[in-house]
Amino acid sequence: MFVRRSSFSVRTWLPTLLAVVAGMGGMAWCVGAAGGADAETPIGPPPELTLRRSDVVFMYDNPAKYELYGCTVMGWAGHRDANRRAQAHAKGVRLFSISIGFRTEGRGVIDFTEKFLEAACYNLDGKPITVPWLWDHKYKGHPYYWWCTNSPEFRRYLTHRLQQVMSANPDGLHIDDYTGTAGCVTWLGGCFCPHCMAGFRDYLAHQDSPETKKTLADLGVTDMANFDYGQFLRSRGVKLDEYLKRRWTMPLAREFLDFQMKANTQFVAEFRRQAERLRGKPIAFCVNSGLGSPEALAIAPHLTYFCCEVGHQAAKGQLPGHPIYVYKLADGLRRPVASTASGYDWAFINEHKKEGLVRLWIALSYAMGHNFMAPHRQWCYTKEKGTHWYDGPDEAYAWVYQFVRQEARLLDGYEALAPAAVLYDNAARRQGRANIEPICIRLAELNIPFTVVVQGDDWLEGYELTAEKLAGFRTVIVPKDHPALDEKAAGQKEPPRWLASVQKEGRLVVWPDEKALEKLLPQPVQVQGSDQVLVVPRIRPDEPKAPVVLHLVSRAYRMPEDRMEPQKGCTVRLRLDILGQRRPKKAVLHAPKAEPQNLTVSIDNDWISVPVPQLDFWALVELSE
Repeated sequence: MFVRRSSFSVRTWLPTLLAVVAGMGGMAWCVGAAGGADAETPIGPPPELTLRRSDVVFMYDNPAKYELYGCTVMGWAGHRDANRRAQAHAKGVRLFSISIGFRTEGRGVIDFTEKFLEAACYNLDGKPITVPWLWDHKYKGHPYYWWCTNSPEFRRYLTHRLQQVMSANPDGLHIDDYTGTAGCVTWLGGCFCPHCMAGFRDYLAHQDSPETKKTLADLGVTDMANFDYGQFLRSRGVKLDEYLKRRWTMPLAREFLDFQMKANTQFVAEFRRQAERLRGKPIAFCVNSGLGSPEALAIAPHLTYFCCEVGHQAAKGQLPGHPIYVYKLADGLRRPVASTASGYDWAFINEHKKEGLVRLWIALSYAMGHNFMAPHRQWCYTKEKGTHWYDGPDEAYAWVYQFVRQEARLLDGYEALAPAAVLYDNAARRQGRANIEPICIRLAELNIPFTVVVQGDDWLEGYELTAEKLAGFRTVIVPKDHPALDEKAAGQKEPPRWLASVQKEGRLVVWPDEKALEKLLPQPVQVQGSDQVLVVPRIRPDEPKAPVVLHLVSRAYRMPEDRMEPQKGCTVRLRLDILGQRRPKKAVLHAPKAEPQNLTVSIDNDWISVPVPQLDFWALVELSE
């Protein structure tokens, strides 16, 4: 479905919406006229509050295992106790966060208010929506409802929870399922509660888009003071089943999603500011958002880092491709990721006991410059079993994280060596176009070093693509269905400046033209003797004399035996021109459960070559001068 970029600004109508909500008995958050500092370009968070490449992140709090794994960050569900935080700091945990759930706190809301049904999301039939993956949860005779983040009653509960959490003086706040009401629009057909209807009415009244004004006129909507979107649809004979199947074809569907997304993003951003006011200082702020869609990315400018579930395709029994896309996109957003796998993934691991596959996930995350949360306790889910848990055996994983801590100097401060850039465009993705995930996976398979550059929009504010930002790349890769490449579809008289510049300089690759890419960036990395090795070169941009680090991650996983097939006698070769002025002369191999091993280095014409005697699942080659 084509989604046009709206000229509408959330700051125009949201203060009015909040006042409307407050008038219904809720609390209106304080919203600045310009949205505060969060409206500015989303530069990276302060180093002391964000993740380091070598951090070991826990999802669930377990002080008894801090030292065993080398835990440095409590990223998700820290215990709500000030003494627990102090004890964690004493054991080397530098960031301690506590979580608030936007969908999972069924018990809390029901106990908090007798009017809990006023806090729920409602579908077109006027029935409360429940959380699908919590079908096996009941409390006081009620299912776990999907709570509405536009509801004054639910906001009152969230204020109560935030006060509880901040009283423990945590270093950070985590929000589970941050999209709130907006998350059920495209999935479960919500929300048509009175608060959402009032907010959407106000949104439409403040729309300055000629397209939306014409749509309203064509639909005969003239009485905005009493307009109710749910009633409007029902009056046209729309039934719930039809709405769920054909929501995008419904009148005002685009505007309704736009309203819900912007309302939720602004609410969560202010929730963070409220937390910092209560804490009395800046805090680390992270959410469970898997980065897989524009809806999941909207909060990125307001985050310190992502702390989230990411699908790892466990049942395929191989090095997964989707996390590569997530990690690269996060680089473009300048936000680290502390990831875990999905509930389905952990259910598979729990049933089949494939610890070797999980170790591969851990290696992939750190090789990409991010952090996979220690799997000592993970949520599992299947439709048959519902919620259950995987308590990963310490002996299978703790030593991998100890290796991470031991090699911190080869991780911290390192960025991807990237002569190529892949363009992510949020407005295009909202149109269902220009998907770069297959590009990221393919480039990784080809061992072509790259990064992602991000073009934002009115959902993803602050990320603006310019010719200057692309100037340092030897090639810029754009999907062939990107709107900027189609002048008629884009309605433009001339291409954007960034595109015109790249085209003029002959640096544009329209994917999937791999031959054009080869001409601009002749095979920069080779692995002789194996086709099962992923190579990720990383450098310290601020320190030219620092070692170049090559992460070697094996693809040779064998699911039946849950083992890696050792890769022996392979040679890694890098083209010297991708290293700039760096000319390494020494190499050391670092691998888990192994002593460092000196390797020979040879330079032949345009290449630097390093023989690697053996690779299990992960190793680092330290190249230094």
